[in-house]
Amino acid sequence: MIKKIAFILILVFSSFIKADLIKFQCSMAGVGDNWGKKPKVLFSLTMGVETKKAIQTLKKGNLQMDLLVTKDHYELGMYTDETKRKDRFIPVMKLNKVTLNIDYAKYMDLVTPITCLKL
Repeated sequence: MIKKIAFILILVFSSFIKADLIKFQCSMAGVGDNWGKKPKVLFSLTMGVETKKAIQTLKKGNLQMDLLVTKDHYELGMYTDETKRKDRFIPVMKLNKVTLNIDYAKYMDLVTPITCLKL
């Protein structure tokens, strides 16, 4: 009986816990000789909206970053100090919430648009 009550309590309280995890697969459309072919997958993104952390998975490994959610973008980058204030955030990448395009990437040329697909 106690096990059943404990199970019901865990079930009820677990429904109140919110852990949003959003996954994206980001690719670049075929260019040059690859025009019209399958898009080239560049990386994937896993974002924890509640934890404010994001992981960019590349062929060479994973890169963990801080996540700042604004009105228009998911911004990935780093805070410059422990206060985690918005004005102390250095963005590395910005993913547009509406178009799901990468609008800004500090270390990539965005000559060809990078589009992300929500998984």
